[in-house]
Amino acid sequence: MKLRLMVLIVLLASASATLTAHFDGARNRDGPKGPQVSTAGRIPFYGVNGHYVQGGVYSANIPQQVADMRAMGITSIRQDCYSTADTAKMASLVTSFAPIKIQPVFNVFPTTTDETTAYNQYYAYGKTVAGQLAGKVAVIEMMNEPENMYFKNGPSYGGQDVTEWATSNSQWPAFRGAVRGFYAGFRAVDTTKQTLIASPSVGWLHYGMLEGLWKGEAPDGSTGHPTATWDITNYHWYHDFGDIEDARGVNTLAAIRSLFNLPIMLTEIGVQKRVSSSVYNSYLASSFAEYASKAKTYNIVGVDWYELYNFQDIDGFYMGLYRSPGVVNTGRATAMASAVAANPAP
Repeated sequence: MKLRLMVLIVLLASASATLTAHFDGARNRDGPKGPQVSTAGRIPFYGVNGHYVQGGVYSANIPQQVADMRAMGITSIRQDCYSTADTAKMASLVTSFAPIKIQPVFNVFPTTTDETTAYNQYYAYGKTVAGQLAGKVAVIEMMNEPENMYFKNGPSYGGQDVTEWATSNSQWPAFRGAVRGFYAGFRAVDTTKQTLIASPSVGWLHYGMLEGLWKGEAPDGSTGHPTATWDITNYHWYHDFGDIEDARGVNTLAAIRSLFNLPIMLTEIGVQKRVSSSVYNSYLASSFAEYASKAKTYNIVGVDWYELYNFQDIDGFYMGLYRSPGVVNTGRATAMASAVAANPAP
């Protein structure tokens, strides 16, 4: 009788432990990094940046915005979102922008320093956003340039190692929890990857931040932390950074291709400092030629020019291809149309 009772107790304990582990895993841990999903034909290769939710020129006259993009051969528009209300708005605009595809950025950063709290909050965000957008958009991004918009201090050098953010180490656990939580929450709803998820975007040589997330490393040099995952590595590169294949002797495209072995999206490329019209147009042509010709080498699946319309005044310089809907900046829209035509999407 005692033996039977002991066996029963062991079996019950084992079943309870299994159930608890399953529940905790579903709620608090990331799933395994599954097989890569093909991006072929799913993500528009040529896109531009827009700012619908910020108002102004981007919040009016959508038919003309679509016409302007189509005139240049552009097929997607990247839209920043700062809440689940904004992502719901994007879901409602999918038909209005068609055939142009909307590419949302969930640009929300943690307000806590606790990893578990951030994970749970972003798990809920991920489930909500997936319910709104899964299958309606090809890709969604997690956070825009956290090294500039979230962390209080920049890297101590180029940013190729996560330890260069040591002075911001207190912010790291919540950041990691947020990235892990959003992906897991989204995948809890979108289990078949109807919509792919891009990593937080970083620029210059800051891929050390992404490597730290990917490998479970922290800025204080500690290892063995929970790892983050994504479907596409997201990067930014501008004219003043120089050559992306040779910046301070570093081939950034080769580095992030080797580190993550995932498709790459360049969701912001452009000219952000005052240059002449000829330099602007020349950079547009050369960068599109470079990325299209190297797409197979590095598995580049999309490039998004910054930006469609004049929006932000940077010391009297605007980055837009158009001044406003239907009103071109001299030469820029023509240069874009020529670049797209000369470099067919891979």
